[in-house]
Amino acid sequence: MKFNLLALAVSSTLALGSITAHAQPIAQDAVKVSLASNMQQDGVQYLDPDSAEARAELADMFADAGWTPQNSPQLYKELHTPQKLVSNDLFATARTMNTAFSTQSDKELESLFSHLGFNIVQEGSTKLFKVRLLNSEPKSTKMTVMTIRLVNEKGEQITTKQTSRFFGDASASASRKLIGGEATLESAYDYVKKAKAIYGEGTAYVLFNDGTKVLKKGKVKYDRNAILGMLSKELGRPMTNKNTLVSVKPLPPIKPIIIGPVEPDPVLFGAEQAHEFKYAEKESLQVASFAANNFFDHVVNHPKDWKKADGNNKNVSGQDGKIMVCLNRDYGDCDYPMIQAGGDYNNIPHVTIPFQGQITLPTYISKVLFKEDGVLENNNVQPTDVMIQGKDSFVDKLSNHTNHVRNSFSQYFNINYTFDADTWMPMSVLSWNIPRDKGVFAKPGIFERRQDAYWILNIAIEENWMGSPSDAELYFGISGDDYHAETGYSSYIIASTEAPALPQSGAVYEQAPLQFSYSCLAEGSLILMADGSSVAIETLNIGDLVTGASEFSPKTQETLRIADISVGVEHLPMIQLTTDEGQVLTLTESHPVLREGGQPVWALNVKEGDKIQVNGGLATVTGYEQVDYKDNVYNLKLERVNGDTEQDESFVMFANGISVGDLAMQSENEFDTHKESVEDVLKRLPVEWHTDYLNSLNTDK
Repeated sequence: MKFNLLALAVSSTLALGSITAHAQPIAQDAVKVSLASNMQQDGVQYLDPDSAEARAELADMFADAGWTPQNSPQLYKELHTPQKLVSNDLFATARTMNTAFSTQSDKELESLFSHLGFNIVQEGSTKLFKVRLLNSEPKSTKMTVMTIRLVNEKGEQITTKQTSRFFGDASASASRKLIGGEATLESAYDYVKKAKAIYGEGTAYVLFNDGTKVLKKGKVKYDRNAILGMLSKELGRPMTNKNTLVSVKPLPPIKPIIIGPVEPDPVLFGAEQAHEFKYAEKESLQVASFAANNFFDHVVNHPKDWKKADGNNKNVSGQDGKIMVCLNRDYGDCDYPMIQAGGDYNNIPHVTIPFQGQITLPTYISKVLFKEDGVLENNNVQPTDVMIQGKDSFVDKLSNHTNHVRNSFSQYFNINYTFDADTWMPMSVLSWNIPRDKGVFAKPGIFERRQDAYWILNIAIEENWMGSPSDAELYFGISGDDYHAETGYSSYIIASTEAPALPQSGAVYEQAPLQFSYSCLAEGSLILMADGSSVAIETLNIGDLVTGASEFSPKTQETLRIADISVGVEHLPMIQLTTDEGQVLTLTESHPVLREGGQPVWALNVKEGDKIQVNGGLATVTGYEQVDYKDNVYNLKLERVNGDTEQDESFVMFANGISVGDLAMQSENEFDTHKESVEDVLKRLPVEWHTDYLNSLNTDK
């Protein structure tokens, strides 16, 4: 296949940002170790970290990073301390996704060891070429050490060898570890132009709190032409391949394409919801144009940031910067409300999200390619798929939920091709419309609420920059084998802006991130009413009066009215708190509890010994337990009786005597953004790790 730079300049540069875009796992050399030397999955090899070979390699890695037995004594001690007895679940993190797993087993799936592709980033006045590596684990760690570099076929470095260490997990939300190697654009260009092959090499060494360890090694082969195309375009230098020497030239002007107004599909949302979504596209038409820095024009109709909550947390037209997928409720800013199956709140087998949009490309698209098309692997192109990646590490794809991706999804893609005789420019409009009931991802319990998630739509195509066979012969005089020699295979990506380590210069990374939202208190929780009685939360009605307080003055009790009630189901273990005054309350892990001083904190982050607010003062937490829970969960939206609620004001109420937040406060504190200080790290780290950590503040710079 001859690789033509005109098509490359438009497309290939952007396709590199995908989690594994243009990267294919290659076979690992045999390594003689005593445990799991043949354990490989997705290009990852799991080695025995206690073997002599592994210890020697790790010691070299530590020394190369500047870590010595003097400045990192605990690291070296752990290196030579055999791990505890390995259970049969040692390699549970390598298992493929199975939607039949229980909630507890789901937690084991939140692991990942993956190259995040490569990209060009701006750092101050300098642009750098970077390659990234991601690792995450499903259980608490003492330390993670990672290294990554990009090399040619001779093993010569193209990027710096980056080695970093991470001291445990401050919380489950901190399980993602990300590092990157880098090079100047000029240096990378010179090496890649001379190289015959490009490889990414990465290692992760993890020490777990339970005394076990894991050593992972990965090597992937990247598309040399794609990297060189990105660098050539950025530097304005020629790209050399085996057939020709060409220069990157600007694309000729392209006439605007008029795209009709978007109408929501009643089948996806139901007639009522479809009517609600009509406000999202106010313009009678959209004009597609190739703006500066856009590699291709694109329109995304779903998933989209349709709604936001007004001062009363009612759904209104507008955007709030996130695509809220409500897994157990329909409230406030839900862009995609909960879908009940047969009226049973607990019968929600999967998260479902619709995908609808189109891209416009100055090329001829002959077909959309899927996993089953063998030509992709031969050309280092990732197949058409949609991926959701949680920042807590879990990743899932549409392809995981079907035995034949092409048979399942090709029907939802359509190609409309034209050729502009005035500019000799082919033009293809590729559209897709995957209904919500077909956009199936993992069980709701997988998607934790702690941070945003991002989504990536990767579309793989067979294309020819000269147009269709008939147009190529008519306008260029090219046919037969010469025409087919110009046929290329490319990936085009549309992704969330929050996708980590992806190229931010292309307009394709402009979609809002996903957030998965939940509610709140266990069934049977007793709410303190205005008349002094206590009533089970599931029996309350809108308009009932309760005793509560404003977030601005949480110690001043007042009578509040129930403005709304949320009913849902919790897919994660809940938190059961017990106080020294005998109060016991079961609530979701992200539900706000008020500490001493009125500061809200997640129930997950409450610890034994903490002082929390209760009806009548303060109490000490004497019991903290995670419990499985299968019944409905509830929360209340509160307002003042006279309607005099301030903008963005939230309220607290008393559940089983404990002061907890209402729906508005739940929304305000739904996502954990706490940044640790040095003091915070020292408090949570075992004393024996303090020296390593404090020294790391200097040695790891």
